[in-house]
Amino acid sequence: MNRIFLLIGIGWLCAIIPAEAQVTRKSERMVTLQEALQLSLANSAKLKKSKLDRTVVEQRVREEKALIYPQVTAGVSYDYYPILATQFLPGSALNRPGEAYVPVQFGQPWQLTAGINVQQMLYSESGRRALPLKNLTRQLYDILIERTAEEVAYQTASVFYQTLQTEQLLRAVNANIEKVDALQKMVELQLANGFAIPTDVKRVAVARTNLETQRHNLLAGIEGLRQTLQFLCGVPFEESFEPKTGLDKPAADSLRWQSLVLDMNATTEYRLLTAQSEINRVQVKSAKGGAWPTLSAHASGFYQIQRPDANVLDPAGVWYGMAMVGAKLNMPLFDGFRRHRKVELLRLEEQKLAEDRRQFSGAKELEFRQARVQLQSALRQLRTQEENVALAREIADKLTLQYKEGINPLTDVLNAQTALSEAETGYWQQVFGYKISVLNLLKAAGQLEALQQEQ
Repeated sequence: MNRIFLLIGIGWLCAIIPAEAQVTRKSERMVTLQEALQLSLANSAKLKKSKLDRTVVEQRVREEKALIYPQVTAGVSYDYYPILATQFLPGSALNRPGEAYVPVQFGQPWQLTAGINVQQMLYSESGRRALPLKNLTRQLYDILIERTAEEVAYQTASVFYQTLQTEQLLRAVNANIEKVDALQKMVELQLANGFAIPTDVKRVAVARTNLETQRHNLLAGIEGLRQTLQFLCGVPFEESFEPKTGLDKPAADSLRWQSLVLDMNATTEYRLLTAQSEINRVQVKSAKGGAWPTLSAHASGFYQIQRPDANVLDPAGVWYGMAMVGAKLNMPLFDGFRRHRKVELLRLEEQKLAEDRRQFSGAKELEFRQARVQLQSALRQLRTQEENVALAREIADKLTLQYKEGINPLTDVLNAQTALSEAETGYWQQVFGYKISVLNLLKAAGQLEALQQEQ
């Protein structure tokens, strides 16, 4: 929520508009909540980055998958030996029985060797147990994308509703200004006929000035909120942009939301913790598999030429070849308890994840219950405010008529008009308070996708 208010504040500060600007512009682009959500999800840099992270994971999986294929290397070595290596052969082998061993130097100073080497892993228990990690990692990043999409949707819907709320408040202020204007004409007419005093005219003028000041503040706020919404939706600031929604019956969908139940497995946070726990368990199995032998095959072949001079490419030179095929069995016997320590660390991580899941379940249950209570409270207050507005309008109309007939003083009319303005302001604040409470309930229940069906 802090990020939302920060964006709203930035949009508010950067809104520089003339005081005479109106909420309704020419050729305004009307956007529903569903369209705003689609735009924000399509243009969110944060969501795009999450999808790129998912692509990076896929590439890493392919990179690791390459290890199951043969690893082939080739090389050329050109060497010069100023001093050749000395080997010792039995004297009897060289017909020199008087000497036990005879030192002999092998090879020639200049050597050119070209060869190829092939290695293939045949069996690794650690690698076999780690195979599920590929799919689990994919699932983990898919859930992260869902969580990012939920954050973007929640932020966009919050600003969308706040924009609509401010616009409705402006409409209420404009309606009250029209009523004060009509009252001002009435007072001026009564003053001309001797039924009012100049102070009455001034009181009405003060009331209108207060409403006009409120109107200008709301205009600036609306522009700031619109720009924030355009930023979230990726719409250029130069384009016209107007959110719209049906508000004739703001609580018509209340039964649907009151019947909402919490499914812990539907929340991205819980699924994320579960996926992390699954990954941890596979890592434990893979670490234990490191105690098993590994089997690999290898093959090598090369050609070599040796000469007393550097002209190893002389066509008259003779190349000698060699080839080798074999298998290698590695049996880990003792690694200083490194593998054991790794398993213990992974088990500790699993205990932490289990505690996170337990704590999250309780916190999410609390969040859902509080959100449902807030929804019920918002619904009751909305109905109360609706009745309050009707009553305040009835009183204001009645006192205005009585003032016109000379029965009540102007003070009563102005007080009634102020009460009506406050009641209408409270009503519209409560309308969108209800909308925000629905939004919070959907977030707590892990069902923000239902916003796509919201009106």
